[in-house]
Amino acid sequence: MAGKETPRQKMIGMMYLVLTAMLALNVSEEFMNAFKLVNDGLETTASNFASANKMTYDAFEQSMKNDPVKTKPFQDKALLAQKYSQDLDVYINEVKKEITAEAGGIDEETGDIAKRSDMEIGVQLMITNKKGSELKAKILATRNQYLDLVDKGERSNFDFSLNAIAPGPDKEGIKKSWEQQNFEGVPVTAIVTILSKIQNDNKNAEAEVTKYLLSKINATDFKFDQLEATVVAPTSYVLVGQPYEAQVFISASSSTQNPNIVVGGRTLPVENGKGKFVTTPTQEGFIKWGGVINVKTPDGAVKPYKFEAEYQAAKPTAVVSADKMNVFYVGVDNPVSISAPGVPKEKVRASISGDGASIVGSNGKYIVRVSKPGTKAMVTVSGEISKGQVRTLGGMEYRVKRIPDPVAKVAGVSSGILSASQLKAQRGVFAVLEGFDFDLKFNVKSFSAIIIRARQDLIRLQSTSAAITPEMLGAMNGLGPKDKVIFDDIVASGPDGSNRKLNSVVISIQ
Repeated sequence: MAGKETPRQKMIGMMYLVLTAMLALNVSEEFMNAFKLVNDGLETTASNFASANKMTYDAFEQSMKNDPVKTKPFQDKALLAQKYSQDLDVYINEVKKEITAEAGGIDEETGDIAKRSDMEIGVQLMITNKKGSELKAKILATRNQYLDLVDKGERSNFDFSLNAIAPGPDKEGIKKSWEQQNFEGVPVTAIVTILSKIQNDNKNAEAEVTKYLLSKINATDFKFDQLEATVVAPTSYVLVGQPYEAQVFISASSSTQNPNIVVGGRTLPVENGKGKFVTTPTQEGFIKWGGVINVKTPDGAVKPYKFEAEYQAAKPTAVVSADKMNVFYVGVDNPVSISAPGVPKEKVRASISGDGASIVGSNGKYIVRVSKPGTKAMVTVSGEISKGQVRTLGGMEYRVKRIPDPVAKVAGVSSGILSASQLKAQRGVFAVLEGFDFDLKFNVKSFSAIIIRARQDLIRLQSTSAAITPEMLGAMNGLGPKDKVIFDDIVASGPDGSNRKLNSVVISIQ
């Protein structure tokens, strides 16, 4: 009933045997490196065994929920197997730490033991100080503890690789103890590898026993005649950069008995042992659903199995972005709409990075404020993908610019021809933002008016506001054809607080 080795485990095991056989012939750096490689592989394999064992213990927990009376005796034995495994594993780790410390610890440059080729440290610790004998006793005791968890009539089916049997005599008739065979004349790195192999054998034995105990729970339960490969994923909606996870396993059903499956008080149609659930979501978000499967047991009783599932519903969306228009303006509220396909808007979060940048808002609507033109701001979007898991979904970089200069105008023109009466009817100089989507206002703070008449001296007057002063209007009396009025040195202030010097407005009198 031994567990089936994977190709990776077989390869590592073969490398271990070859390297052990070559120890007496060569202890070069290449062989030391090879032992380090094998040890890393063994530790990874042991970790994989631990993960597989966890799935078995999870199966016990699930079985306890469905039928605690039947499950508990076998779960108690499985927990004993887990304890036996942990006790031996902890002990071997302590031996590893001790021998590593004696060999100078881990070399930071190589990542391996400093005195990895030393052959005396292992002899002193494992044989002279009898750590090897102590380890052997613990291995044999753990092996017997595992077997005690198996029914007597079935123990012969178990041939654990976890053992500590002394080898037979060699060609010269010399018989070595198990301790001598494994630790005498062996470099430190090889001893650590041997200890890792024992840990691997220990996890394998634990796996064999716990799987055996799990199988005993339902030995007299339902009989199924249909098997198929099944893939179950927590969600079928995955974004780029988000991991996709799924469990792949064999599921069983009966072609002779259809279970009764009820979801939300509604009995599902069942064919070949499988129920079909169809629904149409009416709202966005993660939607949980579940029900109960009622199965008739071999003794005629009906046994209920509750289940829960979850799916994600999202509105169809399309996102269009003009890359060249990715601009935030200083001194104004920059409205931003943010959404993430497949993520409800209340689950979307936005943040911004950049010198003097900030963002506020929620439910897809945000306001960005920036203060330093010439810099860049990065808006980052994250979302709650499922069950509290928040992931970064993407981002967009924006350029920070100041609001463009407005155009100075008088009588609605920036330059042109007016009659003297039209010009005198004007009351001020105005700053107008042309072709800018924001509804913003610039205020003229000051300007000069230069009045040029034929064969007369130039008149220059100053206004400290947007208004054309009475003095300016008086100076414009008697303007005739071909005279000119130039509005110059125009200064306006905008919502960003900056002062702008605007274009001159040249008016010719007709």
